[in-house]
Amino acid sequence: MINFHGIGEASRPYEAGERPFWISRHEFLNVLDLVRSNSDVVDFKLTFDDGNSSDYEIAAQELRKRSLEASFFVLAGKFQQPGYLTQTQVRELAGEGFQIGSHGLNHVDWTGADDRELADELSGSKSILEEVVGRPVASAAIPFGLYDRRVLNALRRAGYRDVYSSDGSARLSKAWPTPRYSVQGGLDAGRLVETVRHGRLFDRLNNELRLRVKASLSRSIVRRMKQLGR
Repeated sequence: MINFHGIGEASRPYEAGERPFWISRHEFLNVLDLVRSNSDVVDFKLTFDDGNSSDYEIAAQELRKRSLEASFFVLAGKFQQPGYLTQTQVRELAGEGFQIGSHGLNHVDWTGADDRELADELSGSKSILEEVVGRPVASAAIPFGLYDRRVLNALRRAGYRDVYSSDGSARLSKAWPTPRYSVQGGLDAGRLVETVRHGRLFDRLNNELRLRVKASLSRSIVRRMKQLGR
C-alpha cells in the first residue's frame, strides 16, 4: 500500500514535521503512472491521509484520468479550516466511488489521548463522516502511525473493520493494522514502486513481527519508546 499526504504546496501553515510528506505534482504523477503501468501484475492500494485540499484539487482528477481507485482518510474536525477538504468535496469524492475513512478529528496522537478524547476522535469522527457521505464508515488511518493495544481495542469497539498504520513494508497475514509506505518528497518513484512490488521476504517477516509486538504494547511503554526515539 502506498500512502500520500499533500501534493504541491500547502495553502495553510505546515504542522511540525509535516513538510517532508508533501510531494510535488510531478513526483505524484510519476508514482501514479508507474502504478498504472504495473497494475496488471500488482494490486496496488493507494491512500491519502489528513484530508488536505490537494486530495480534491489534484489527486482525484489525476486518479480518474488513470481509472485508479483510492481511499481518503479525512480529519473530520478540520472541515471549516483553510487548506482542508470541505464536507461538499468529501461528499463528491464518495459519490465518485472513492472510499472515505477517518483520520480522527484534530490530528492528535491517539496514544496520548485520554479516554474521552479518544472516543471523540474515533466515534465522533465516524459519526460526522457517515452523516456527510450517507453510508457507513468502517476504515481508519492512525495519525502519525502511533498506536498501542489500548488504541487498537478502542478502534474495534468503535466499529472500525479496516485500520491502517504507517509502518511500511507489506503484510503477510491478516494482522491488524495494515502497514503502508508513506511517500516523502524527493522520492525515487521507480524505486518506491519496485519496493512495494518486490518487497524482500525477510523485511516483510521482520515488519510482521514488529507489528505484532507493537500492537501488544501498553500506552506507557509506547510513550517511553517515543521518548527514547525508538
